[in-house]
Amino acid sequence: MDWLSEEEECVLVNAREMSPLWSVLADWTDNEEEMDWATAAPAFAEIIGRWERAGYVEVYRGDEWPAHEGGERVTGEPLEEMLRRSSTWEYRESPPVIGLLATSASSALSSPPPQ
Repeated sequence: MDWLSEEEECVLVNAREMSPLWSVLADWTDNEEEMDWATAAPAFAEIIGRWERAGYVEVYRGDEWPAHEGGERVTGEPLEEMLRRSSTWEYRESPPVIGLLATSASSALSSPPPQ
């Protein structure tokens, strides 16, 4: 997927795996140090916000995992606000669970854009 940045590819893989948002940062930094995650969060917030608006991913908040089953979809300004909050990106074992989900439209990201 040479047409995607490494950060975008990380988001796409995690979205396809229905990962919690903190997992995107753990995968990107390849460690469990939340201090390292904080520096990466703004770039991933931008990608997720842009891709949610384009219809490639959806973000859900719920009481149980997986968040997209029984949780509520978060869009628009509430999503933008949530993505800016550092607490959104923190590892958690209790609610709320914030999950990322790839949509069928994300399959368009698997092939290069037409020339």
